[in-house]
Amino acid sequence: MRAEPRVALFYAAIFAAPGVTLPFLPLFLEARGFTARTLGFVMGASQLARLVAAPLGGAGADALGDRRLAAALSCLAGAVAFAAMLPELGRTVLALAVIAASAALGPLFPLADAVALGVAAREGADFGRMRAAGSLSFLLATLAGGLVLERTGAEAVPWLALAGTATAFASALALPDLGLSQARGFGGVWAVLRLRSFLLLLVVSGLIQGSHALYYVFSAIDWAAAGLSATVIALLWVEAVAAEILLLTFGRRIVARLGPIGLLAAGGAGAVLRWALTATTADGLALALIQPLHAATFAMTMLGAAGLIARLVPAERGATAQALHASLGPGLATALLTPVAGALYGRFGRPSYLAMGLASALALAFLPALAAFRRKDTAP
Repeated sequence: MRAEPRVALFYAAIFAAPGVTLPFLPLFLEARGFTARTLGFVMGASQLARLVAAPLGGAGADALGDRRLAAALSCLAGAVAFAAMLPELGRTVLALAVIAASAALGPLFPLADAVALGVAAREGADFGRMRAAGSLSFLLATLAGGLVLERTGAEAVPWLALAGTATAFASALALPDLGLSQARGFGGVWAVLRLRSFLLLLVVSGLIQGSHALYYVFSAIDWAAAGLSATVIALLWVEAVAAEILLLTFGRRIVARLGPIGLLAAGGAGAVLRWALTATTADGLALALIQPLHAATFAMTMLGAAGLIARLVPAERGATAQALHASLGPGLATALLTPVAGALYGRFGRPSYLAMGLASALALAFLPALAAFRRKDTAP
């Protein structure tokens, strides 16, 4: 099998479990007795664990020179963590399992991005289309998860996540060997972090992606409380990801025309609009009109960040740079904004989305400086 479909298969496998856990794990934890405030802190702690694990895993994979082995070990650890959620061992053990799963799976997505960007550079493959396989898998997993939960309840969430992670383990072993040299030591971490444009990218993409914190944790809870069924909630999530897939699959010209900075600007502007509108309604039809903005808030931001990193950092440091970005950019911002979202939602409810819009607006203010530093920085 050629490298491109193998990478696409890996993307599809690693996005299956998040397709269930991202929208529905809060419902599972709520069913096990977690309050809104506790949910916010546990999910925030899981993001902190991810942001520590991701750069360590990425730098370790570059130093090892074998990203397949690093990915397989991450999948195996994640499967163990999801298995620990199955028995009712108390909220403390469950919280630790959630945090452990996030840490274990944290390196997978930047590893996949690094491999995909390497294949795109070597073979002329389309990064967006490889990444779209993950989005499609997320969409199908979310839809299937909603249908299963409609019949079985939230207790099915860890079982579905465990099945997805086991599949990811098998697909990791089939990743292509890019023939990269080992990036010895961890000095590349500091070389990347010395780039002013990279540091500003962490702020910009972090604020835009982090503004999804309230949506990720509380959208299903808020919409369920407003009377929407699990199937309708799943369909709303599916619609958002479908818009993302369309952009990744057919938006190559748009991506090329906007460039990394333009994509980040579009993502930030889309986020301001999306959260301002989401703060006003839980009507299913209105939400269906809002959800396609996910193509801007998530996909354009992700593509802009990945494209900029590929221009700044050499391929042998790709996993390190992608992991640092995932961890210290969106990961750190989401970890910090998640407990804030929990506190705000617990007190104000749906209007708390306005605070997420403010975070996105702040990101836009840093874009001119990012563009200026990008023209001056050189790769480490």
